[in-house]
Amino acid sequence: MKYRITRQGICKEVSLPCYGRQDVGISPGGAMDSFALVSGNRLLGNPDDAPALEIIYPPEIVIEEEGCFILTGGALRDVILKDKDTDTKVEHAVVYRAGKGARLSFGTRAYGFRTYLCFILASDAASGIEGIQRGTFKDIAPWTDPEGLIRVLEGPEYEYFDNAADFLNRPWTVSRDISDMGMRLENQDIRFSSTMEGNMISEAVADGTIQMTPKGPIILLKHRQTVGGYPRMLNVISADVDLLAQYGPGQILRFKKTSLPEARKILIQKNKDLDRLRRK
Repeated sequence: MKYRITRQGICKEVSLPCYGRQDVGISPGGAMDSFALVSGNRLLGNPDDAPALEIIYPPEIVIEEEGCFILTGGALRDVILKDKDTDTKVEHAVVYRAGKGARLSFGTRAYGFRTYLCFILASDAASGIEGIQRGTFKDIAPWTDPEGLIRVLEGPEYEYFDNAADFLNRPWTVSRDISDMGMRLENQDIRFSSTMEGNMISEAVADGTIQMTPKGPIILLKHRQTVGGYPRMLNVISADVDLLAQYGPGQILRFKKTSLPEARKILIQKNKDLDRLRRK
């Protein structure tokens, strides 16, 4: 994507996670919400791993080469495309064409925490691409839990906690201690007790591992470390890890336990939903 940022925000260019280097301590990284990234790229006809701009606090952008774009992930209000003498209000998850020199400005956040700006040059775009996708997230993502819960599996140290079920029965607040590496959860009413004695030897962790630290639980995210020394009580299922990217400080998370066979079915459904978005 060829663009120029004229007013700074909190954003960075990302692609898909890169696996295969965790044995040397390098996490997969990549876009925090891969579903949003791939959705946008497929609706444009891009390769799945085409770079996009991951936006937390929106900048102002000038397009430097004609092309088409779409916004996915968390939605922003009052997005305006100023192209020559025409101002167009940009809807979320709809493809638009932008000429060279067009300017994109953004308002406040409507929902979610991370927005993805996917782009394809006019020379690479198919004709008639504009406006091909409308609707809500639920329209394209029926694999998500109908009650909006985050689904988890038991972790390797689950059985060592006397009251692990309490984690699933209460709401959790995302604290201000959050980054691309992980998010700390808060609930002043819950204290966990464990039969584990002494220090735990560092073990492998994964995207969505929920570690129990002395200050409470932390969910590890895409840019996490590859090993950890805290008990791994639960793990968010692979399909739902992308959903965590859309939670910011102060938001409420609720969880429910599922089975490994069910987690596999959900992931298969998620991939099928993405396949429906692929341009023919």
